[in-house]
Amino acid sequence: MSDILTRNPGADDVPLLKNLWCTVFGDIGIDAFFRLFYQAGMCLVVEHNGSLAAMGYLIPSGDIKAVTDDAGNEIDTKCAMIYSVGTLHEYRGLGLGTIIVNDLIKLAGNSGYDAVVLCPSEDGLFEYYNKRTELQDWFYISESVCDKPPAGTPSVLPIEISAYEYAAFREKLLTEVVHIRQDEKFFEYQLDLCNEFGGGLFRIGDSCAVVERQSDGIVWVKELLMHDKGNALHCGYINDAVCTNLLAPIANLFPAEKYFVRTPALTGAGRRFGLLNLCGNVLEPSAKNKIAPWYGMAFD
Repeated sequence: MSDILTRNPGADDVPLLKNLWCTVFGDIGIDAFFRLFYQAGMCLVVEHNGSLAAMGYLIPSGDIKAVTDDAGNEIDTKCAMIYSVGTLHEYRGLGLGTIIVNDLIKLAGNSGYDAVVLCPSEDGLFEYYNKRTELQDWFYISESVCDKPPAGTPSVLPIEISAYEYAAFREKLLTEVVHIRQDEKFFEYQLDLCNEFGGGLFRIGDSCAVVERQSDGIVWVKELLMHDKGNALHCGYINDAVCTNLLAPIANLFPAEKYFVRTPALTGAGRRFGLLNLCGNVLEPSAKNKIAPWYGMAFD
């Protein structure tokens, strides 16, 4: 019978963790992650018969904002993010990822977090974690594919801004939306990811965007937040005006054949993007929320 042990890593395990990361995910973002986020006490590894087989991390994610109780009060919910759960190929199928996720949920609670979030890398993993953990679907996005946005000279040019400036500006746009107020470090890490291929954090007039060019040349607008008419947050679709006013300026900086664009979704619409657990229960946004809870950076 195999021997499975879950534990926090020691100093000697760090090179093994980095090797496992590179084997499972490649080397993108590894240096920035260990510089900004790595804490041995917030990491779990699984040994299988004495060999390091799987890993997973908790990152301080920030507060879930604008969740209201029955009395209409705002609640700030301190949450952690489960990130980079990876298993070496030869150990897959043994349920080690499930062990890691469930133990990380417990670790989050024992570390003073009120909630834990996870963004699955594949759609099929939503059902997988629904059945095997206390995580439940909660965050949704609207995702559009745009081919060759309008060319020409845009009226507003994108201005590249710092992680601090971006974190502060996006909060102004998300005031009325249930969302995670992510830590500045999240955007520092995202900047490092953008620098691997090209991209950045941008303010475009009264809107903001996280732009990252992928290795295949496709440009991901991983977060596009914009005000529509009436000063409401635009969500749910990418129309011609958005293409002209926001994607055209981005396309001027990052020419591509295809653009994937993520924006907030209307409640009851969009696709699943993230899972949530709060003390074994799932938070329900107030009925007044017309926009689905917004996850933000997932680093995919």
